[in-house]
Amino acid sequence: MYLSGLDIQSATRGQWLNMMPDQIEHIQVEYIQTDSRHFKQNDAFLALRGPHFDGHLFAPKVANKASALIGDEQGIQAWADLKTPQLEVSDTLLALGDIAHAWRKKLTNTTVIAITGSYGKTTIRSMLAHTFKALGIKTTATHANLNNLIGAPMTLLGIDQDAEVALIECGISEIGEMQRLSEIVQPDIAILTGITSAHAEGLGGLHGVAYEKSLLLKHLRPQGWCALGEGVRKQLQNIQHHYIESFVDWELQGNQLLLRYHDESASLLLALPAPHWGSNMAFVASIAMQYLQQQKRHVSLMKLADILASWQPVQGRLQSISGINDCTILDDSYNANPVSMQAALHTLAAMPKRRIAMIGDMAELGDDAEHAHKQLDVSHIDMLILVGTHMYALHQQHPTSQWFASIDALLAWLNKHQSMFTAQDTILIKASHSMQLDQVVSLLAKQGDTHVI
Repeated sequence: MYLSGLDIQSATRGQWLNMMPDQIEHIQVEYIQTDSRHFKQNDAFLALRGPHFDGHLFAPKVANKASALIGDEQGIQAWADLKTPQLEVSDTLLALGDIAHAWRKKLTNTTVIAITGSYGKTTIRSMLAHTFKALGIKTTATHANLNNLIGAPMTLLGIDQDAEVALIECGISEIGEMQRLSEIVQPDIAILTGITSAHAEGLGGLHGVAYEKSLLLKHLRPQGWCALGEGVRKQLQNIQHHYIESFVDWELQGNQLLLRYHDESASLLLALPAPHWGSNMAFVASIAMQYLQQQKRHVSLMKLADILASWQPVQGRLQSISGINDCTILDDSYNANPVSMQAALHTLAAMPKRRIAMIGDMAELGDDAEHAHKQLDVSHIDMLILVGTHMYALHQQHPTSQWFASIDALLAWLNKHQSMFTAQDTILIKASHSMQLDQVVSLLAKQGDTHVI
């Protein structure tokens, strides 16, 4: 990116301290950095503030390399001895979003695609990025889980002006966050993957989740369009924007995925018999088709199928790895909600070996928490190992299951019983991120050999 001192002042309505107008014009910012550990020459340092940290304290570490320092009225008082240009703003988090929006307005040749939903955001983003890059389309995408009011602006700021596509993941947990993200990102294409009670605790129940997620469409650009997952099309009425109406059909037969679009058909082999992978791939193919038609490019369904066949899941998102005693681990430990948990259980149920589900609490479900855990379908699962307060409700329905109150209790038990797992076992490991079941993956993965199978 490149923004001048005047660009940043205009975007944030901030005030440069002790500087003449001609000096402000010569300030050149190549990136906004909030973490002093990752700072590079000519970055501007923006000091974020939180309940347990104050970024203003780290400004002296980077001042000599910084093109500018950005802070609030209280924090900037400690910078009196620093000679680096300083911009005072009322709120640094708001300023970060405002600066990102200013840069977004300069991305006139980039199709900005925003992705939200209660489930599938990261997988859809990953599949789209894989597809576009394989087609030779210069693509920038959200890294890891940087999808909140800090991460999404940082992703925007990292987009080069010659990028053809930018994939911005937008995650929320509180009312008002999507309104702000929509203002910042102003997408050309908005994708809503699905709506469930995930984060219902902070968003006012299922109705609140649907309403807040739909706010991504509020700042959709003129001539923009949206892609709505199957469930969303039923839940949201009176969509005022153009949206995809023609979707790629799909059918999963074992590990073989069959795709159909108008008079075209194609097939590909999946690494796992995962119905939600099939659904996601058909959805991604539909979005890619619409985008390519808009760009006056023709790519066959067979070509898209060949590309999707080489896609690999993101770490911790139903990743098949080698485990101790040659067992197979399905590492889906990164996160969980009712829809993704059930999808993972259905995938496990289709596996030919002894099926072991090692699953933990799904967080932030509000009043729906007990019901959501109790109604999980664990039929065709040979061994059920549960962890967490909410999973006790499922344990009561399945008394032969093993239940542990905490991750520490589970790890202690596993350390004594690792020999029970064999090459005939497939173990699904899944829970909300806060349950830290990635520790279980680390314990049970074959040492030095955690490659994807």
